Amino acid sequence: MEISKRSQQGGENSLNIQAEQVTVNTGLTIAHVKEIAIEVFEGNFYKLTGMARETADKRAREITDQFIQELAAKNPAGMQAAEDPDFQHSLFTAQKEYARCGDKELGDILVDILVDRTKQEERSLLQIVLNESLSVAPKLNSEQLDILACCFNVCYTRSLIIRDIATFANYLNNAILIFSEPINSKPSNYNHLEFVGCASIRTGSRDPIQILIDTYQAVFCKGYPVDAIKAIEDIEPSIRKVHIPCLHDSSLIQAGGMDDNTIKNMCSKAGISEELANQLIQINRQYLMNQQEAREFLGNICPGFPKFLDDAANTPFNSMELTSVGIAIAHAHSRKKAGFDADLSIWI
Repeated sequence: MEISKRSQQGGENSLNIQAEQVTVNTGLTIAHVKEIAIEVFEGNFYKLTGMARETADKRAREITDQFIQELAAKNPAGMQAAEDPDFQHSLFTAQKEYARCGDKELGDILVDILVDRTKQEERSLLQIVLNESLSVAPKLNSEQLDILACCFNVCYTRSLIIRDIATFANYLNNAILIFSEPINSKPSNYNHLEFVGCASIRTGSRDPIQILIDTYQAVFCKGYPVDAIKAIEDIEPSIRKVHIPCLHDSSLIQAGGMDDNTIKNMCSKAGISEELANQLIQINRQYLMNQQEAREFLGNICPGFPKFLDDAANTPFNSMELTSVGIAIAHAHSRKKAGFDADLSIWI
């Protein structure tokens, strides 16, 4: 079938365009975004001279290239954000701060935050927090970043991949101890974190051991004999379905859930009443390690952990509460340094 210049045919939901010469723009390309990004930097950064100018330009291009690569991999739809004035301001903030110092660790964090920023199209709390984080992160050194991330991972997160003692030990090493070395550094680190708005130091304090026990009960359960649940089993035989061999002693049993809510959900799926589920939770809690037992256990599976506990107890660490900006920066640092994988919207 021949179609002249003045006639068209198209299928359902198709887009018909007629002209002598047609240019179709389906969105910003990577090259276009890069061009915009470089123009943003060159049009706003104050003029330096000599080697300083060359260094700043080189760094700006480095972080721009890294940002575009990660954006293309993690959020290609975010390319369109390059034309948004507010995002261009955020982009320039990241370029400017990296151009000033060239710190690779800071650059990684800025890029991570910037990619998250492209996902926010409306002026939401998360967008505001991410914008602010781009300005605050450059005010922190590596020690302060590690302190933030350590606090975040201990007090604000829960790993969903812990299955046994081995995976728990791996979590302690790779999500907590990897950040813990600076905790016992000079007190001014904590004062500075509070000054820049990443944290506040409360009058009370947290107990990292108790946080871990409450969050990962299954790992701290010493186990109990089958007779311990006999009264429940006489009423509801299916109670055995929510049990597993004890992680510490296979001759004993324990509830299979990692915490109280998980145990309740397991009981609900097994058709066990809420009353009996609560009874099981009480039994399970009776057989959890006490503070001293838990400390010894943590030291056995992770030899560096007692030092972390002592450092935390002798510094403001246990009294530190993160702000939304502190959480966003800690989240980005954890993703870059420890491979943390969770969406920031869970916390903000």
